[in-house]
Amino acid sequence: MDKYIFKINRNLLSISVLKKDTPKENLNNTNIIDIKKIVFSKDYILENLDLVSSFLNVIVIKKNVKKVSIKDYNIILLVLKIINNIPSIEELHLKPDQPVNYKIFLSILENKTLKKLDVYDIPKYLLERLDTNKDLEINIRSEIFFISNFMSTNDLTTYSSIYYKKSIIIKEAFKNEDYQDFETFININNHLKIINIKHFNYLDLVFIIKMLLENNKHNIKINIEEENNELKLIYHSIKKIKTEYEKNLKDNSINFKINYSSEFKKNNLVKQININILKICLTSIIFLIMVLMGINYYKNYSQERDIQKIEKELKQIIHRIDAEYNIDNQDPEFELIEPDNTIPVTTPKNTYVSSYYKNYDKVFETLLKINSDTKGWLTINNTRIDYPVVQAKDNEYYLKRDYNQYKNSMGWVFMDFRNNIDVLNQNTIIYGHNINGGIMFGTLRYVLNSSWYTNKANQIITFNTLNKEMKWQIISIYKVPNTTDYIQTTFYNKEKYQEFLNLIIGRSIYNFQEEITINDKILTLSTCHNRGNERIVLHAKLIVE
Repeated sequence: MDKYIFKINRNLLSISVLKKDTPKENLNNTNIIDIKKIVFSKDYILENLDLVSSFLNVIVIKKNVKKVSIKDYNIILLVLKIINNIPSIEELHLKPDQPVNYKIFLSILENKTLKKLDVYDIPKYLLERLDTNKDLEINIRSEIFFISNFMSTNDLTTYSSIYYKKSIIIKEAFKNEDYQDFETFININNHLKIINIKHFNYLDLVFIIKMLLENNKHNIKINIEEENNELKLIYHSIKKIKTEYEKNLKDNSINFKINYSSEFKKNNLVKQININILKICLTSIIFLIMVLMGINYYKNYSQERDIQKIEKELKQIIHRIDAEYNIDNQDPEFELIEPDNTIPVTTPKNTYVSSYYKNYDKVFETLLKINSDTKGWLTINNTRIDYPVVQAKDNEYYLKRDYNQYKNSMGWVFMDFRNNIDVLNQNTIIYGHNINGGIMFGTLRYVLNSSWYTNKANQIITFNTLNKEMKWQIISIYKVPNTTDYIQTTFYNKEKYQEFLNLIIGRSIYNFQEEITINDKILTLSTCHNRGNERIVLHAKLIVE
């Protein structure tokens, strides 16, 4: 157990570490030989600092002691805590031949009664601070003013230069005095942003990082020179430090950068060029993809908006005809059946039923002026499918053209070019794109929902042509991998047609229990599904002509 001896000789109080225990012991691990020679254990002082200070203060006053001499460097800080509580002490002598460090300096700065200070050495920047803040006579015993390599390299000779320094250089490996002065520098400095390390040493770097984190320094860039240093050691050291202090470095924004020498860059020029070219290419590709995605998004948005505009114009035509012709006995509106969770529904509560079912000649008369390819109108309850149907000379034209025959990737609802509306084929086929927004055949997927297809009101489809008003009873609904076996329009013998009927009935996800014969006419609706790998198909038979 460390013990400190306090000796009084005339007006001087000398304090040192007790080299050998004395045989006499007092209570509380305290040895007292006489009033002029007092011994306290270190632990006792730490636990009873105020009591020890008060006790010594009484002795000092009684003996008229004005001076204190501290003989051992490692006890200076603790003894100063006692001395600072004894106001009658006016002189302090630090006997060890070691310079005053920053912590000792702060403790001296706290003292309000000292008039004289005798030290071996004190850095100029601390001396400057003492001169500014205290009326204190200072005696320095060293013949040569002491300064570490770190302080000298960075010209840190005044307090203000330390406080405002933004960038420092580490040129040599740290010695003991450099460690001490760097710690002092970090304690005082408030503007540091860059640390340039020209001589790399792992232990020095760890010490620097610890000091930065302990003092809560932020936004520091540590530049390490590759020249004259071992690159592998630098890589390994930085990796190890980042692993150990990852969160702290991130929170404090402390970053590393390796500055490669000209020779290194020259030797690795081709490799670096290739890397840079690759980075530029990847960046360009990513940028191009983003641009194309943006263009495609805007194009789709614009084209869908054009389709919605056409839908609005078509409804206005219907409303105008409603106003001009008073038509009764329209089909009633049907209540929307909520689908299963697996199939989203965004359709309105009720489906509009147009007056052209009784005035289709007036409706089509107007529509034919807009598009002479108009062949009919298709409506499916509780979906958004309520469109005029067109027909071209092939099945490609309306894949990418709207009702006004303008180019549009959303296309339009069209009938197979092989079909004849004047004399219905055995199988009339209507196509439309499956658009996510719900336009065209985007809501045909609702028919796969049991709550939709089990509703009797939904099982009747209206498809009118220029010549006929027709109702169709659903007989089959299914999904099927991409195939063409259901899109044949005409069958040249009864057997082939019966095979076709058996095929589509057998695929249905629901038994509609409808009788179907080779004398029936079929309406087929088809759209793509699952990115074109599947088809959603609906078949209905003609029940009203």
